[in-house]
Amino acid sequence: MSNRKIKQSKQPAQQAPLDVYCAARGFDRDAFIHHLISEHLARDFDLETEPYRLRRSLGGLAPLTAVDLFSGAGGITLGLANAGFNVIFCADVQKACAATHQRNFPDIHFEAVDIEKLDGADIRKATGLRKSQLDLLIGGPPCQGYSIIGPRAGDDPRNVLFKQFLRIAKDMQPKCVVIENVSGLATLGKGAMLGQIGEAFADIGYDVDCAELVAAHYGVPQLRWRMFFIGWRRDLKRRGGFPTPSHGRTAIGDLVPNRTLKPHETAGFLTVFDAIGDLPPIGSGVRGHAYLAAPTTPFQRAMRVDAGTILHNHYAPKLSKQNLERIEHLKPGDDWRSLPHHLLPAGMQRALRKDHTRRFRRMHWGGVARSIITRFRDPKSGEYIHPDQTRTISIREAARIQSFPDWFVFEGSNTEQYDQVGNAVPPLLAKSLGRELANMLTSRTAEKRPPVKSRYQIPARSFLVAAE
Repeated sequence: MSNRKIKQSKQPAQQAPLDVYCAARGFDRDAFIHHLISEHLARDFDLETEPYRLRRSLGGLAPLTAVDLFSGAGGITLGLANAGFNVIFCADVQKACAATHQRNFPDIHFEAVDIEKLDGADIRKATGLRKSQLDLLIGGPPCQGYSIIGPRAGDDPRNVLFKQFLRIAKDMQPKCVVIENVSGLATLGKGAMLGQIGEAFADIGYDVDCAELVAAHYGVPQLRWRMFFIGWRRDLKRRGGFPTPSHGRTAIGDLVPNRTLKPHETAGFLTVFDAIGDLPPIGSGVRGHAYLAAPTTPFQRAMRVDAGTILHNHYAPKLSKQNLERIEHLKPGDDWRSLPHHLLPAGMQRALRKDHTRRFRRMHWGGVARSIITRFRDPKSGEYIHPDQTRTISIREAARIQSFPDWFVFEGSNTEQYDQVGNAVPPLLAKSLGRELANMLTSRTAEKRPPVKSRYQIPARSFLVAAE
């Protein structure tokens, strides 16, 4: 056999399909690209609905990377995917969340795993990232142990899951770390939990600030307070990242939960009608499958983009005959105090009239919905009775109030869907936060923003620990 090297002929460089198409049609390439963009915007962009639009993830087209732990149904993931982030890894222990994730984010890697069994090496292997390469690590460790609605148990094992989250942060060393939770954790143990979280961030090399954000400030039709901790890796010399409100007349920190807000304090927020006024009537225990009316508000129109003709998750919980009779007695804005004494639950017949003022409350179309919880199916849990129908709100109506678009479908049993919707971070809130963090991540200038107004601040000793 000859040892002579055979000279390889050079293959002509393959032209990009766009170049070939333009050449075949005789189009100027740049002019054609401009035409395509204009056509796309004409179909997909509307100034009125854009503040509320939530599109499907475009994956690798986004310039920044994010990992979402304790991701639940995917409210944070959806918001970040609409804020310039490529969410490349999600994890949650609930199997129903995995099914919902697969339905709505089929291209995003998901692990159904307990966080105690997850580490940074697992994430790097699944994503191909190197240490310190991740832009954002975000998550909301389960909050039931902190909540002022549920029992406040300082020794609840869920209360230390933030340490597991920060263990992964220490291993991954992302540029930014965000923890979301209920405001109640700030006062747990007389503020001890807030100090522990601050010190834990400092121990792994992050400067951290916290603030309460109200979802209604960011286009979510709901008065939902949440605590956010934003930590920046110390070498980046950044602080803050809390988004300026886009709705209402108040600023971060002006509104306090668990009190009646005055009309001027809620002016500019989206109402119950804005959120669910176009959804079809159904009865208790009934599932609706089709839209019967056209959307009439920008929010309604935004929620229905890409939803198709089938209405998903529009199921109203089946209620007892006694609860249905109670609801019949209530006008919009009424609560348990408007019920005849004989219809009150035994435990409430001796209650003071100043107590439990949200129980058995019927919504009214012009009001702002209260925080959606997992028990929104139960009329005694709060303000979850439909404004003019004899039932509590449906799963889809609760999802709308959380700002999930109608194309987003929740999987699992009804109970699992209640939990997914009630535990979710509103996507529009996550979108606003994500955009602010994206601006800081892509800025070439280090920026240490002053703390925003908040009832709670990280104790100064946390920063002393970092200095040591």
